[in-house]
Amino acid sequence: MASIRVGNIRLVIYGNDHPPPHTHAIGPGWEFRIELTDPPSLLTVGGTYKQQDIVAALIATNERLVHLQNLWSEIHG
Repeated sequence: MASIRVGNIRLVIYGNDHPPPHTHAIGPGWEFRIELTDPPSLLTVGGTYKQQDIVAALIATNERLVHLQNLWSEIHG
């Protein structure tokens, strides 16, 4: 597992996960799966969240996109 903290958001890539390449954006009471495309795209949402939580998670992912893509490749080949 690889994890990056951005404020109250954790961007996590799990070692036992499946394609497509994505990160789990985890915040207080919610979790989103975000595909590591350019630009990143929202795959799933869960929990209690506000629209601004989605925006913040997408921005955090986009700002670290290359690093997250490299982590996915290192973990999953």
